[in-house]
Amino acid sequence: MEIGKSGRIVSLSDGEPVFEEGDAGDRMFIVLRGCVRIKKRGMHVETVVAELGPGEMFGESAILEGRPRAATAVAVGETELASYDREEFLEALRSDPELALDAMRALAERLRLTTERLQHLATQYVLDRAEMALTEKALLEAEL
Repeated sequence: MEIGKSGRIVSLSDGEPVFEEGDAGDRMFIVLRGCVRIKKRGMHVETVVAELGPGEMFGESAILEGRPRAATAVAVGETELASYDREEFLEALRSDPELALDAMRALAERLRLTTERLQHLATQYVLDRAEMALTEKALLEAEL
């Protein structure tokens, strides 16, 4: 996936953050070399949402929505990224329909994966609640 020559190259070491959750969403990135881990903070845990490799883009959602970062991105190993600001990215989308389709596919895939994870969590929650109810019932019956 190529946006253009106006971007800048960013080199990162293992564990170095690309951006933090809550930061301004003013740039998007394409992984050129290495890997980037996307993490989301919760109340008590941090969840790895995705690991992205060469050719994959990230950070475009914050640019398109004009909102702060929804997650943290961290380099895994020695990583090299192409970085584009909002105007560079939007201009590239306007001038390159194939790039716009690639971005839409990436966003659609992330939405599908998120929906699958949500369904799994909801199902697990229901099963856990049913197991707890059956255990409580068995304990009550054993006391009688």
